[in-house]
Amino acid sequence: MPTLYVVRHAEPSLTGVLLGGCDPPLSERGKASLRNIALDVRVVYTSTMLRSRQTAEAIARAAPILTLPELDEISYGEWDGKTWQEIEERDPELARRKLADWKGITPPGGETWTHFEARVLEGFERIRSGPFPAAVVGHSAVNAVIASRLCGLETLVWNQGYGEIH
Repeated sequence: MPTLYVVRHAEPSLTGVLLGGCDPPLSERGKASLRNIALDVRVVYTSTMLRSRQTAEAIARAAPILTLPELDEISYGEWDGKTWQEIEERDPELARRKLADWKGITPPGGETWTHFEARVLEGFERIRSGPFPAAVVGHSAVNAVIASRLCGLETLVWNQGYGEIH
């Protein structure tokens, strides 16, 4: 099996919210956490989002970086950039339904899980063609979809901290 590192972007400057389509840069702490990471890879794939691109640039060293929009985080639409408390206050019934069926309920203006998963897997098929070793710098939900495909894990069980490498 070829080596594929699945990396979550480092800590962004905006935390405590559903980031989704928000595009903040890395925090100073996020940048500092990447200083000693060096992956020996032939290519680094990243989403178009700034937090992932900055992480990819920090860990790529001499490897080329390929940007794939298919690796962008799921859009939560009107919920992007909102805390869960704000979401519950705005629409408690929809928030309750979302918690009961995370993949089945789409926030207003957001991306459906079905579309999101298909988009990520389309990008993953490009990655599978190599070269290897490679790294994917993505987001929580993106990496959950990839881990699910690689390891058979349920996407909602996957948990990966900022800057964590699998």
